Amino acid sequence: MKAISLRVDVDTLEGSLTGIPTLIRLLEKHRMRASFYFSFGPDNSGKAIRRIFRKGFLDKMRRTNPGKLYGFKTMMYGTLLPAPIIWKRAAAEMKLAAAAGHEVGIHAWDHVQYHDLLDRKSRTWLEAWYQDAHKAYADIFGHPAKGAVSPAWRSNDATLEIQDRYGLDYAGDCRGFEAFYPIVNGKTLRTLQVPTTLPTLDELLGLDGRTADDVNREVWNLVREDALNVYALHTEVEGGALHDTFDTFLGGLNDRGVVARTHAEWVPELKAANPPAKAMGRREIEGRAGWVSWEG
Repeated sequence: MKAISLRVDVDTLEGSLTGIPTLIRLLEKHRMRASFYFSFGPDNSGKAIRRIFRKGFLDKMRRTNPGKLYGFKTMMYGTLLPAPIIWKRAAAEMKLAAAAGHEVGIHAWDHVQYHDLLDRKSRTWLEAWYQDAHKAYADIFGHPAKGAVSPAWRSNDATLEIQDRYGLDYAGDCRGFEAFYPIVNGKTLRTLQVPTTLPTLDELLGLDGRTADDVNREVWNLVREDALNVYALHTEVEGGALHDTFDTFLGGLNDRGVVARTHAEWVPELKAANPPAKAMGRREIEGRAGWVSWEG
């Protein structure tokens, strides 16, 4: 059997307000469930401009047209416009995902600051970041989070150790091919890592001339039988300007008999398979600007 887990990263206020409802409608149309991970704190999207000197950033901007995907207002938050606190304006949309039967979890407090400055942040800052995100989640949903995925698949020893204290069923902080338990400073942590295994639309779109249809076909062909297949998408992209592309993608999964499973549904099976323990590494991958954490 071929199965896929659809990981929905929600990075921004606009992605919360408009992207979440759009994706819920598309998933309902195709009778699929997904795992939604929310950013709760300040939307500092405008500060992402400091990535301009990062290898591959300008090329990705040319390929994906961020103005079209994210919109002018989002690109000004945290610079020319104040950074709104996302959960205070979009809690209702977050609850819609849970009410529609989708899994919900944590993505971030301040997404941009973590993404761009992770290795410069003190342990105290990181501990507060996790505490604020978990508190916001509990305030909205009335119970502790059981799953979390990091911004941009980035982590370090400190984030993995801090996160391990929250008793999560799993986390998704890296790219790779199989579930594993991370080793940090010689100790195997308790929180299972479920990596994203498939390339994303924004990584492949325009790369070597790929069209949106080309990307869909490529990802369909990468879904493996009896294997962990995790596909990440963004409310700002697949729930925004490229929603028609994602609609086609979901239809193609159904046509090929691929079953959608949430992370929460898959995790018991992954744990029962006695996943290995591995020290996490870093690498650059095609189509992304900068490094990602990598399995093993």
